[in-house]
Amino acid sequence: MYDKRGLAARMVSRLWWSLPLLAAERFARRNAHYVQFASEEEFFRFFFITMSRGHWWGPRIAEKWYHMVYLPTMVRMIHRYHHIRPQVLELLRVCRKKQLQMAIYSDYGSVIEKLEALDIDPAQFDLVISAPELGALKPSEPCARRVLEMLEAKPETTLFVGDREDKDGASAKAVGARFLLIN
Repeated sequence: MYDKRGLAARMVSRLWWSLPLLAAERFARRNAHYVQFASEEEFFRFFFITMSRGHWWGPRIAEKWYHMVYLPTMVRMIHRYHHIRPQVLELLRVCRKKQLQMAIYSDYGSVIEKLEALDIDPAQFDLVISAPELGALKPSEPCARRVLEMLEAKPETTLFVGDREDKDGASAKAVGARFLLIN
């Protein structure tokens, strides 16, 4: 939805004091890919245990840092430095005009807060959800299928739009939907 260039560098510059936690978050994210959990709780239990492995902090500290520091910092950086891509604004306008269902399906939490940081009204979407809420990360087929079920949509009439072929495109492919890459 937005140009992410510079976001990682900004996150590091703001969270320099927690570089080991940032590295642990990346490590946990890589290790959580292609693993499907039964619930958001199981996903995050694995995620925070993985973040803590080999470090002085435990899963509770990792969880607090992630929800109270990492995600809020990401939202602030998006609000301050990033803007929705013009072609996405046009796509949203056309979809609204045609009264098509729209969903936001993100690999990260704070989805509503990130939309608001981009000055996008979350209420214009029929569904706003993160992959972890469904027990995995993109390109989980069960999660992508669950999104379609929640929308009561068929894969053959669904278009996934995203900026990553390996995540968004693979999610679409996993359920037999079409994909539009915006880069």
